[in-house]
Amino acid sequence: MPNILSDQETILLIANLEEKLLDGFKKTDLSTLDLLFADGMLFHDQYGNVLDKEMDMDAYRTGMIKITKINVSKREIRVFESIVIVSASLFIKGKYADILLNGKYRWLRVWGKVKEDWKVISASCTSISV
Repeated sequence: MPNILSDQETILLIANLEEKLLDGFKKTDLSTLDLLFADGMLFHDQYGNVLDKEMDMDAYRTGMIKITKINVSKREIRVFESIVIVSASLFIKGKYADILLNGKYRWLRVWGKVKEDWKVISASCTSISV
C-alpha cells in the first residue's frame, strides 16, 4: 500500500514506532514486537547470525536476549516513499545468550508498508568502539 503521508509526517510516525519498539525490547513486550516485526523480517546480529522473526521473538521469549537499558544518541530517518531507513547509535545494556552487553552499537532498521501498517522488514546491528 502506498504511503500517503508527507515525508515529515512519515518521519514523525516512524520515530514514534521506533520508541515503541525500543520500549518493547526493554520490557520484553512480545505483543509489541510481534506487531512491529513483519512476518518475513530478517535480522543480522552483531555476530553475523541471520535471524528471522520467529527466531528473534524466541530469543526474547526464552530470555536469551534481555535488554535493561537503551539510550539513543543519534538517529537519522530517511523516507523513500513506502520504505523508511533508520540509522541509530545506541548504548545498550543487557545480555545476549551468555554475553553481557554494555556498549555502543549502530543499528540499521528498514521499515516497510505491509498492507496498511508500518513494520520492520529488515535490521542489522554492529558493535562500535567509543
